[in-house]
Amino acid sequence: MKKIFFLFFLFCTVVGHSQDVLAVIGRETCECLDTKKLDFKKLSKMELQTQIGLCMIQSYSTHSAEFKPEDKVTLENTDGMRKLGEKVAVKMLTVCPETIIEMGRNSIAQEDIQEVIEEEDAFIVGEVTEIKTEQFITLYVKDKNGRNYNFLLLDYFQTAALITNNELKKKDVVKVSYTELELYDTKNKEFRYYKIITDLEKQ
Repeated sequence: MKKIFFLFFLFCTVVGHSQDVLAVIGRETCECLDTKKLDFKKLSKMELQTQIGLCMIQSYSTHSAEFKPEDKVTLENTDGMRKLGEKVAVKMLTVCPETIIEMGRNSIAQEDIQEVIEEEDAFIVGEVTEIKTEQFITLYVKDKNGRNYNFLLLDYFQTAALITNNELKKKDVVKVSYTELELYDTKNKEFRYYKIITDLEKQ
């Protein structure tokens, strides 16, 4: 319970600019999540953060022109996106507080489970063949058996700067930890599983 109150205190102490457009993004993010009909209890912390992030990015992309130049952020700016997320979360408290409560409960439950059992994400070790920057950054890797993989960068993790700061080059050998998440493929008009990077190590 103390952790929940701390989470709310953290959200409520964030002070942002462009309050009107942030309120719109907060409302649209809530509406987007409501449309998805998510079962928060069945989602992992990573899956929940990704779904919220996708809804927020969708709304931000629509309203980015309404921000002052100094307040705008890019998808590659992980720190800027994190701060934007904190500001939007404050606005979401007034529109869909139950979502924020579930976020807090989910986060605490995941942390408690992690204290009891350490479970490592799946990973592969291979050579970087390409890095594409479009709506999301995609990392292409080939393992020692010649099998090709592609991974999406959707959420912040400690070594994300290896990609966002262009520190990775073709032929670099990396260890990519990942989780799989089912997302809607707008091009093929179907849901499919994507590999989402959770950690990255340069070998």
